[in-house]
Amino acid sequence: MNLRARSTLLALVASCGGAHEVAVVPVVAAPRSDPGGHLNDPDLNHTYKKLLSIDWATAKIDTPAEAAELWTQIAPTGDDWSLELDEVPDGPIAHALATELLLEGNFTCQAPPVSCTSPMPDLPPLEPTATLKDPCLRRQLALWSIQQLGQLAPDQLAIIAPALRQIAALPPPESELVGAALSAAYRDPVLEAELLELAWKAGQRPIVNGMMGGLEPPQLIDLATRLHVDGALDGLTATNNRDVFLKAIADEQLQPTTREQAMAELGGDDDKLAPDLLAAIIALTKSPSCDVAAAAARVLEKHGDLAYVPKKPRSTKPEAILRGLCVLAAYERDAPPNEASLLPGYLPKKGLELLRVSYDALSDTDPDGDGDVHTAHTSELIDRASASLPETASFARALLHCTKTTCTTDELEFDLTIKEGLLTRIEIIELPPCRKP
Repeated sequence: MNLRARSTLLALVASCGGAHEVAVVPVVAAPRSDPGGHLNDPDLNHTYKKLLSIDWATAKIDTPAEAAELWTQIAPTGDDWSLELDEVPDGPIAHALATELLLEGNFTCQAPPVSCTSPMPDLPPLEPTATLKDPCLRRQLALWSIQQLGQLAPDQLAIIAPALRQIAALPPPESELVGAALSAAYRDPVLEAELLELAWKAGQRPIVNGMMGGLEPPQLIDLATRLHVDGALDGLTATNNRDVFLKAIADEQLQPTTREQAMAELGGDDDKLAPDLLAAIIALTKSPSCDVAAAAARVLEKHGDLAYVPKKPRSTKPEAILRGLCVLAAYERDAPPNEASLLPGYLPKKGLELLRVSYDALSDTDPDGDGDVHTAHTSELIDRASASLPETASFARALLHCTKTTCTTDELEFDLTIKEGLLTRIEIIELPPCRKP
Protein backbone atom coordinates (compact mmCIF):
# COMPACT_ATOMS: atom_id res chain seq x y z
CA MET A 1 0.00 0.00 0.00
CA ASN A 2 1.56 3.32 -1.09
CA LEU A 3 1.71 6.42 1.08
CA ARG A 4 -0.92 8.24 -0.98
CA ALA A 5 -3.49 5.48 -0.43
CA ARG A 6 -2.70 5.30 3.25
CA SER A 7 -3.04 9.07 3.55
CA THR A 8 -6.42 8.80 1.81
CA LEU A 9 -7.68 6.43 4.48
CA LEU A 10 -6.37 8.69 7.21
CA ALA A 11 -8.44 11.47 5.67
CA LEU A 12 -11.49 9.19 5.55
CA VAL A 13 -11.25 8.19 9.19
CA ALA A 14 -10.46 11.75 10.25
CA SER A 15 -13.91 12.77 9.04
CA CYS A 16 -15.53 10.58 11.71
CA GLY A 17 -15.28 13.22 14.48
CA GLY A 18 -12.90 14.96 16.81
CA ALA A 19 -10.55 13.56 19.42
CA HIS A 20 -11.45 13.51 23.12
CA GLU A 21 -9.23 14.26 26.03
CA VAL A 22 -8.82 11.43 28.54
CA ALA A 23 -9.60 12.60 32.07
CA VAL A 24 -7.75 11.40 35.14
CA VAL A 25 -10.01 9.91 37.80
CA PRO A 26 -9.51 12.18 40.85
CA VAL A 27 -8.86 11.08 44.38
CA VAL A 28 -12.10 11.21 46.36
CA ALA A 29 -11.59 12.81 49.77
CA ALA A 30 -12.89 10.76 52.65
CA PRO A 31 -15.66 12.39 54.67
CA ARG A 32 -14.95 13.27 58.28
CA SER A 33 -17.34 10.57 59.47
CA ASP A 34 -16.30 7.16 58.06
CA PRO A 35 -16.74 4.58 60.83
CA GLY A 36 -15.77 1.64 58.62
CA GLY A 37 -12.83 3.42 57.05
CA HIS A 38 -13.85 2.11 53.63
CA LEU A 39 -12.96 5.28 51.81
CA ASN A 40 -9.42 5.07 53.14
CA ASP A 41 -8.93 1.55 51.80
CA PRO A 42 -6.04 1.83 49.27
CA ASP A 43 -7.58 -0.97 47.20
CA LEU A 44 -10.81 1.01 46.79
CA ASN A 45 -9.57 4.59 46.73
CA HIS A 46 -6.73 5.45 44.42
CA THR A 47 -5.78 7.62 41.49
CA TYR A 48 -5.55 6.00 38.06
CA LYS A 49 -2.22 7.22 36.80
CA LYS A 50 -1.90 7.64 33.05
CA LEU A 51 0.87 5.66 31.38
CA LEU A 52 1.18 7.93 28.34
CA SER A 53 2.35 11.53 28.38
CA ILE A 54 0.45 12.41 25.20
CA ASP A 55 -1.83 15.44 24.91
CA TRP A 56 -4.70 13.83 23.01
CA ALA A 57 -6.52 17.18 22.74
CA THR A 58 -3.84 18.50 20.41
CA ALA A 59 -2.67 15.25 18.85
CA LYS A 60 -3.38 14.81 15.17
CA ILE A 61 -2.50 12.34 12.43
CA ASP A 62 -2.53 13.48 8.84
CA THR A 63 0.09 11.14 7.33
CA PRO A 64 1.24 7.53 7.76
CA ALA A 65 4.54 8.86 9.12
CA GLU A 66 2.70 10.72 11.88
CA ALA A 67 0.73 7.59 12.74
CA ALA A 68 3.94 5.56 12.91
CA GLU A 69 5.52 8.21 15.11
CA LEU A 70 2.58 8.14 17.49
CA TRP A 71 2.89 4.35 17.77
CA THR A 72 6.54 4.92 18.67
CA GLN A 73 5.48 7.31 21.43
CA ILE A 74 2.91 4.87 22.78
CA ALA A 75 5.60 2.14 22.72
CA PRO A 76 3.32 -0.73 23.78
CA THR A 77 4.87 -3.81 25.38
CA GLY A 78 3.58 -7.24 26.19
CA ASP A 79 3.17 -6.13 29.78
CA ASP A 80 1.17 -2.92 29.35
CA TRP A 81 -0.23 -2.72 25.81
CA SER A 82 -3.85 -3.08 26.86
CA LEU A 83 -3.66 -0.39 29.54
CA GLU A 84 -1.91 1.99 27.18
CA LEU A 85 -4.44 1.53 24.40
CA ASP A 86 -7.23 2.16 26.89
CA GLU A 87 -5.93 5.73 27.00
CA VAL A 88 -6.29 6.23 23.24
CA PRO A 89 -9.55 8.15 22.68
CA ASP A 90 -12.11 6.59 20.38
CA GLY A 91 -12.45 8.30 17.03
CA PRO A 92 -10.14 9.54 14.28
CA ILE A 93 -6.85 9.06 16.15
CA ALA A 94 -7.66 5.47 17.10
CA HIS A 95 -8.80 4.79 13.53
CA ALA A 96 -5.61 6.22 12.07
CA LEU A 97 -3.43 4.22 14.48
CA ALA A 98 -5.38 1.06 13.66
CA THR A 99 -5.08 1.62 9.92
CA GLU A 100 -1.34 2.23 10.04
CA LEU A 101 -0.68 -0.84 12.18
CA LEU A 102 -2.73 -3.13 9.94
CA LEU A 103 -1.03 -1.89 6.77
CA GLU A 104 2.41 -2.43 8.29
CA GLY A 105 1.63 -6.16 8.74
CA ASN A 106 3.95 -8.62 10.49
CA PHE A 107 1.38 -10.60 12.51
CA THR A 108 2.73 -14.15 12.18
CA CYS A 109 3.29 -15.26 15.77
CA GLN A 110 5.29 -18.47 15.46
CA ALA A 111 3.96 -21.46 17.39
CA PRO A 112 6.52 -23.55 19.30
CA PRO A 113 7.39 -26.91 17.71
CA VAL A 114 4.95 -29.74 18.37
CA SER A 115 6.52 -32.25 20.73
CA CYS A 116 5.60 -35.26 22.79
CA THR A 117 4.90 -33.06 25.79
CA SER A 118 3.00 -30.54 23.67
CA PRO A 119 1.21 -32.52 20.93
CA MET A 120 -1.28 -29.78 20.04
CA PRO A 121 0.15 -26.65 18.39
CA ASP A 122 -0.74 -23.41 20.12
CA LEU A 123 0.44 -19.83 20.10
CA PRO A 124 3.15 -19.02 22.64
CA PRO A 125 2.32 -16.80 25.61
CA LEU A 126 2.96 -13.11 25.05
CA GLU A 127 6.25 -12.13 26.62
CA PRO A 128 6.06 -9.08 28.94
CA THR A 129 9.13 -7.62 27.23
CA ALA A 130 7.65 -7.91 23.71
CA THR A 131 7.83 -4.63 21.79
CA LEU A 132 6.10 -3.14 18.78
CA LYS A 133 8.34 -5.18 16.48
CA ASP A 134 7.29 -8.50 18.03
CA PRO A 135 4.72 -10.35 15.81
CA CYS A 136 3.05 -11.89 18.86
CA LEU A 137 2.36 -8.43 20.29
CA ARG A 138 1.41 -7.11 16.87
CA ARG A 139 -1.32 -9.76 16.51
CA GLN A 140 -2.87 -8.44 19.73
CA LEU A 141 -2.62 -4.90 18.40
CA ALA A 142 -4.18 -6.05 15.12
CA LEU A 143 -7.18 -7.44 17.02
CA TRP A 144 -7.53 -4.07 18.73
CA SER A 145 -7.19 -2.32 15.38
CA ILE A 146 -9.91 -4.34 13.65
CA GLN A 147 -12.21 -3.69 16.60
CA GLN A 148 -11.49 0.04 16.45
CA LEU A 149 -12.25 0.28 12.74
CA GLY A 150 -15.59 -1.46 13.23
CA GLN A 151 -18.01 -1.43 10.30
CA LEU A 152 -16.04 0.13 7.49
CA ALA A 153 -17.62 1.19 4.24
CA PRO A 154 -16.50 -0.67 1.08
CA ASP A 155 -14.13 2.16 0.01
CA GLN A 156 -12.41 2.05 3.40
CA LEU A 157 -12.29 -1.75 3.34
CA ALA A 158 -10.57 -1.59 -0.03
CA ILE A 159 -7.69 0.35 1.50
CA ILE A 160 -7.03 -2.12 4.33
CA ALA A 161 -7.80 -5.14 2.11
CA PRO A 162 -4.08 -6.01 1.71
CA ALA A 163 -3.80 -6.32 5.48
CA LEU A 164 -6.94 -8.45 5.71
CA ARG A 165 -5.62 -10.73 2.96
CA GLN A 166 -2.36 -11.19 4.82
CA ILE A 167 -4.20 -12.04 8.01
CA ALA A 168 -6.67 -14.41 6.33
CA ALA A 169 -3.75 -16.40 4.92
CA LEU A 170 -2.23 -17.06 8.37
CA PRO A 171 -2.12 -20.79 9.13
CA PRO A 172 -3.21 -22.48 12.36
CA PRO A 173 -2.78 -22.30 15.27
CA GLU A 174 -3.72 -18.67 14.66
CA SER A 175 -7.50 -18.50 14.65
CA GLU A 176 -8.82 -15.48 16.55
CA LEU A 177 -7.16 -12.92 14.30
CA VAL A 178 -8.22 -14.75 11.14
CA GLY A 179 -11.82 -14.85 12.33
CA ALA A 180 -11.72 -11.13 13.08
CA ALA A 181 -10.42 -10.34 9.58
CA LEU A 182 -13.12 -12.45 7.92
CA SER A 183 -15.83 -10.81 10.01
CA ALA A 184 -14.54 -7.33 9.11
CA ALA A 185 -15.13 -7.96 5.40
CA TYR A 186 -18.78 -8.99 5.55
CA ARG A 187 -20.00 -5.74 3.94
CA ASP A 188 -17.96 -6.44 0.79
CA PRO A 189 -19.08 -9.82 -0.66
CA VAL A 190 -16.25 -9.92 -3.20
CA LEU A 191 -13.55 -9.32 -0.59
CA GLU A 192 -15.28 -11.66 1.85
CA ALA A 193 -15.23 -14.48 -0.73
CA GLU A 194 -11.55 -13.83 -1.41
CA LEU A 195 -10.68 -13.95 2.28
CA LEU A 196 -12.67 -17.14 2.82
CA GLU A 197 -10.73 -18.80 0.02
CA LEU A 198 -7.39 -17.64 1.42
CA ALA A 199 -8.30 -18.89 4.89
CA TRP A 200 -9.53 -22.24 3.60
CA LYS A 201 -6.35 -22.83 1.64
CA ALA A 202 -4.31 -21.87 4.72
CA GLY A 203 -5.94 -24.70 6.67
CA GLN A 204 -8.43 -22.59 8.65
CA ARG A 205 -11.24 -25.05 8.00
CA PRO A 206 -13.16 -24.83 11.29
CA ILE A 207 -13.27 -21.03 11.02
CA VAL A 208 -14.44 -21.02 7.41
CA ASN A 209 -16.99 -23.77 8.03
CA GLY A 210 -18.39 -21.69 10.86
CA MET A 211 -18.91 -18.62 8.66
CA MET A 212 -21.26 -20.12 6.10
CA GLY A 213 -24.46 -19.00 7.82
CA GLY A 214 -24.71 -15.54 6.25
CA LEU A 215 -23.87 -16.54 2.67
CA GLU A 216 -26.29 -16.80 -0.22
CA PRO A 217 -26.84 -20.11 -2.12
CA PRO A 218 -24.70 -19.09 -5.15
CA GLN A 219 -21.76 -18.40 -2.83
CA LEU A 220 -22.31 -21.66 -0.97
CA ILE A 221 -22.48 -23.64 -4.20
CA ASP A 222 -19.21 -22.11 -5.38
CA LEU A 223 -17.48 -22.87 -2.09
CA ALA A 224 -18.78 -26.43 -2.01
CA THR A 225 -17.92 -27.31 -5.60
CA ARG A 226 -14.80 -25.29 -6.31
CA LEU A 227 -13.10 -25.13 -2.91
CA HIS A 228 -14.62 -28.28 -1.34
CA VAL A 229 -15.77 -26.42 1.78
CA ASP A 230 -17.70 -28.94 3.87
CA GLY A 231 -19.71 -26.38 5.81
CA ALA A 232 -21.15 -24.90 2.60
CA LEU A 233 -23.46 -27.89 2.23
CA ASP A 234 -25.08 -27.09 5.58
CA GLY A 235 -26.76 -24.07 3.99
CA LEU A 236 -28.06 -26.05 1.03
CA THR A 237 -30.62 -28.83 0.68
CA ALA A 238 -30.61 -31.97 -1.42
CA THR A 239 -34.10 -31.06 -2.61
CA ASN A 240 -33.13 -27.68 -4.06
CA ASN A 241 -29.51 -28.45 -4.96
CA ARG A 242 -29.55 -32.09 -6.01
CA ASP A 243 -26.77 -31.75 -8.58
CA VAL A 244 -24.50 -30.16 -5.96
CA PHE A 245 -25.15 -33.03 -3.54
CA LEU A 246 -24.53 -35.65 -6.24
CA LYS A 247 -21.16 -34.05 -6.90
CA ALA A 248 -20.46 -33.82 -3.18
CA ILE A 249 -20.86 -37.53 -2.46
CA ALA A 250 -18.24 -38.27 -5.13
CA ASP A 251 -15.88 -35.49 -4.02
CA GLU A 252 -12.85 -37.12 -2.40
CA GLN A 253 -11.70 -33.73 -1.10
CA LEU A 254 -14.71 -33.40 1.18
CA GLN A 255 -14.66 -35.00 4.62
CA PRO A 256 -16.16 -38.50 4.83
CA THR A 257 -18.78 -37.35 7.33
CA THR A 258 -19.89 -34.61 4.90
CA ARG A 259 -20.27 -37.11 2.09
CA GLU A 260 -22.11 -39.58 4.31
CA GLN A 261 -24.58 -36.89 5.34
CA ALA A 262 -25.07 -35.91 1.70
CA MET A 263 -25.83 -39.54 0.83
CA ALA A 264 -28.38 -39.72 3.62
CA GLU A 265 -30.08 -36.52 2.46
CA LEU A 266 -30.19 -37.67 -1.15
CA GLY A 267 -31.62 -41.05 -0.22
CA GLY A 268 -34.13 -39.67 2.24
CA ASP A 269 -36.85 -42.10 3.27
CA ASP A 270 -37.54 -43.35 -0.25
CA ASP A 271 -37.87 -47.10 -0.60
CA LYS A 272 -36.22 -47.01 -4.00
CA LEU A 273 -33.18 -45.00 -5.07
CA ALA A 274 -33.31 -43.00 -8.29
CA PRO A 275 -31.19 -44.59 -11.05
CA ASP A 276 -28.53 -41.87 -11.08
CA LEU A 277 -28.23 -41.93 -7.30
CA LEU A 278 -28.10 -45.71 -7.22
CA ALA A 279 -25.26 -45.74 -9.76
CA ALA A 280 -23.39 -43.05 -7.83
CA ILE A 281 -23.64 -44.91 -4.52
CA ILE A 282 -22.59 -48.22 -6.08
CA ALA A 283 -19.49 -46.43 -7.39
CA LEU A 284 -18.81 -45.14 -3.87
CA THR A 285 -18.37 -48.67 -2.52
CA LYS A 286 -14.95 -48.47 -4.20
CA SER A 287 -14.10 -45.05 -2.77
CA PRO A 288 -10.52 -44.68 -1.46
CA SER A 289 -12.14 -43.59 1.80
CA CYS A 290 -13.00 -46.65 3.90
CA ASP A 291 -15.61 -44.61 5.76
CA VAL A 292 -17.37 -43.55 2.56
CA ALA A 293 -17.22 -47.06 1.06
CA ALA A 294 -18.74 -48.50 4.24
CA ALA A 295 -21.42 -45.81 4.37
CA ALA A 296 -22.35 -46.51 0.73
CA ALA A 297 -22.68 -50.21 1.53
CA ARG A 298 -24.99 -49.33 4.44
CA VAL A 299 -27.21 -47.20 2.19
CA LEU A 300 -27.48 -50.01 -0.36
CA GLU A 301 -28.18 -52.53 2.38
CA LYS A 302 -30.93 -50.28 3.74
CA HIS A 303 -32.55 -50.33 0.29
CA GLY A 304 -32.40 -54.11 0.04
CA ASP A 305 -29.20 -54.59 -1.99
CA LEU A 306 -26.87 -56.91 -0.03
CA ALA A 307 -24.42 -57.43 -2.87
CA TYR A 308 -22.11 -54.71 -1.59
CA VAL A 309 -21.93 -55.74 2.05
CA PRO A 310 -18.16 -55.91 2.80
CA LYS A 311 -16.57 -59.27 2.02
CA LYS A 312 -13.03 -60.59 2.15
CA PRO A 313 -11.32 -59.68 -1.13
CA ARG A 314 -10.30 -62.43 -3.53
CA SER A 315 -6.72 -61.21 -3.59
CA THR A 316 -4.45 -62.66 -0.92
CA LYS A 317 -2.06 -59.69 -0.96
CA PRO A 318 -1.67 -58.03 2.47
CA GLU A 319 -2.61 -54.61 1.09
CA ALA A 320 -5.88 -56.00 -0.29
CA ILE A 321 -6.69 -57.66 3.04
CA LEU A 322 -5.90 -54.42 4.90
CA ARG A 323 -8.23 -52.49 2.59
CA GLY A 324 -10.98 -55.03 3.18
CA LEU A 325 -10.51 -54.88 6.94
CA CYS A 326 -10.53 -51.08 6.80
CA VAL A 327 -13.93 -51.00 5.11
CA LEU A 328 -15.20 -53.77 7.38
CA ALA A 329 -14.14 -51.91 10.54
CA ALA A 330 -15.89 -48.71 9.37
CA TYR A 331 -18.96 -50.76 8.43
CA GLU A 332 -19.16 -52.55 11.79
CA ARG A 333 -18.33 -49.47 13.83
CA ASP A 334 -21.76 -48.14 12.88
CA ALA A 335 -23.54 -51.49 13.08
CA PRO A 336 -26.93 -51.78 14.80
CA PRO A 337 -27.03 -53.75 18.07
CA ASN A 338 -26.67 -57.54 17.85
CA GLU A 339 -25.56 -57.53 14.21
CA ALA A 340 -23.28 -60.50 13.57
CA SER A 341 -19.69 -59.66 12.74
CA LEU A 342 -18.30 -60.41 9.28
CA LEU A 343 -14.77 -60.86 10.63
CA PRO A 344 -14.93 -64.73 10.60
CA GLY A 345 -14.69 -64.59 6.80
CA TYR A 346 -11.14 -63.27 7.21
CA LEU A 347 -9.96 -65.90 9.69
CA PRO A 348 -8.45 -69.39 9.39
CA LYS A 349 -10.34 -72.40 10.77
CA LYS A 350 -8.38 -72.39 14.03
CA GLY A 351 -9.59 -68.86 14.83
CA LEU A 352 -7.82 -65.63 15.72
CA GLU A 353 -4.87 -65.32 18.03
CA LEU A 354 -5.35 -62.10 20.02
CA LEU A 355 -2.50 -60.67 22.10
CA ARG A 356 -2.72 -57.60 24.27
CA VAL A 357 0.06 -55.54 25.84
CA SER A 358 -1.30 -53.17 28.49
CA TYR A 359 0.68 -50.32 30.02
CA ASP A 360 0.63 -49.21 33.67
CA ALA A 361 2.84 -46.25 34.48
CA LEU A 362 2.53 -46.86 38.24
CA SER A 363 3.35 -50.56 38.28
CA ASP A 364 6.55 -51.64 40.06
CA THR A 365 6.26 -55.41 39.54
CA ASP A 366 6.83 -57.64 36.52
CA PRO A 367 4.33 -60.51 36.77
CA ASP A 368 4.74 -61.64 33.15
CA GLY A 369 8.54 -61.59 33.33
CA ASP A 370 9.04 -59.56 30.17
CA GLY A 371 11.63 -57.33 31.84
CA ASP A 372 9.35 -54.27 31.84
CA VAL A 373 7.47 -53.51 35.08
CA HIS A 374 5.04 -51.21 33.20
CA THR A 375 3.72 -53.74 30.67
CA ALA A 376 1.60 -56.86 31.01
CA HIS A 377 0.99 -59.42 28.25
CA THR A 378 -2.08 -61.56 27.73
CA SER A 379 -3.08 -63.86 24.88
CA GLU A 380 -6.10 -65.90 23.83
CA LEU A 381 -7.30 -67.90 20.87
CA ILE A 382 -10.72 -66.74 19.75
CA ASP A 383 -13.00 -69.24 18.07
CA ARG A 384 -13.61 -68.37 14.45
CA ALA A 385 -17.40 -68.57 14.62
CA SER A 386 -17.68 -66.16 17.53
CA ALA A 387 -14.91 -63.74 16.58
CA SER A 388 -15.54 -60.02 16.14
CA LEU A 389 -13.36 -57.00 15.64
CA PRO A 390 -11.55 -55.95 18.80
CA GLU A 391 -11.64 -52.24 19.76
CA THR A 392 -13.74 -51.58 16.67
CA ALA A 393 -13.69 -47.75 16.72
CA SER A 394 -9.94 -47.58 17.46
CA PHE A 395 -9.25 -50.36 14.94
CA ALA A 396 -11.13 -48.40 12.25
CA ARG A 397 -9.07 -45.27 12.98
CA ALA A 398 -5.82 -47.21 13.10
CA LEU A 399 -6.42 -48.81 9.70
CA LEU A 400 -6.29 -45.33 8.18
CA HIS A 401 -2.67 -45.02 9.35
CA CYS A 402 -0.75 -48.18 8.48
CA THR A 403 2.89 -48.88 7.77
CA LYS A 404 2.89 -52.29 6.14
CA THR A 405 0.81 -54.34 8.62
CA THR A 406 1.29 -52.07 11.65
CA CYS A 407 -1.55 -49.61 12.16
CA THR A 408 -1.74 -47.00 14.91
CA THR A 409 -3.78 -44.41 16.75
CA ASP A 410 -2.41 -42.05 19.38
CA GLU A 411 -3.24 -44.62 22.07
CA LEU A 412 -2.98 -48.05 20.45
CA GLU A 413 -0.82 -49.97 18.00
CA PHE A 414 -2.30 -52.88 16.07
CA ASP A 415 0.23 -55.36 14.65
CA LEU A 416 -1.49 -57.69 12.17
CA THR A 417 -0.24 -61.05 10.93
CA ILE A 418 -1.64 -61.99 7.52
CA LYS A 419 -0.82 -65.39 6.01
CA GLU A 420 -2.13 -66.64 2.66
CA GLY A 421 -4.79 -63.97 2.62
CA LEU A 422 -6.10 -64.72 6.12
CA LEU A 423 -5.81 -62.73 9.33
CA THR A 424 -4.20 -65.09 11.83
CA ARG A 425 -3.07 -62.78 14.63
CA ILE A 426 -3.65 -59.31 16.09
CA GLU A 427 -1.39 -57.84 18.74
CA ILE A 428 -2.85 -54.75 20.42
CA ILE A 429 -0.23 -52.64 22.21
CA GLU A 430 -1.28 -49.89 24.58
CA LEU A 431 1.15 -47.06 23.94
CA PRO A 432 2.75 -45.36 26.94
CA PRO A 433 1.75 -41.76 27.62
CA CYS A 434 4.15 -39.01 26.76
CA ARG A 435 6.62 -38.53 29.60
CA LYS A 436 9.16 -35.84 30.19
CA PRO A 437 12.76 -37.09 30.30
